[in-house]
Amino acid sequence: MAKPYTMKDLGYKRTPTIAIRRVTMEDGSEWDVPVQIIVDSRDENYASEKEDTIGFIREGSLSKGEVQDWASNNMNWSDVEDYAVKADTEPKEVDYQEGWCNGESKIVGRL
Repeated sequence: MAKPYTMKDLGYKRTPTIAIRRVTMEDGSEWDVPVQIIVDSRDENYASEKEDTIGFIREGSLSKGEVQDWASNNMNWSDVEDYAVKADTEPKEVDYQEGWCNGESKIVGRL
């Protein structure tokens, strides 16, 4: 069970968000992480400049890509894993013929 996340108080007014970042892992599982964790990390890094990542995105001076970039390049899974929730996704219909013909494959074991 993931812990609930509460927005950090950095000592200045910032815009909160309830958005999530959904990540697909190597095994195909999808995990939801509160975007607030990511923007708190970014804003804390730039606290002397009183960054408000969500506010800046909403006003158009930053793009949503800034959140993705910060998460991928400045954070580790260990920073978010306590708050990550396995996504409740619909099972995908699988085209086994397509997978058989064009899916990634490898020979395992000695020939």
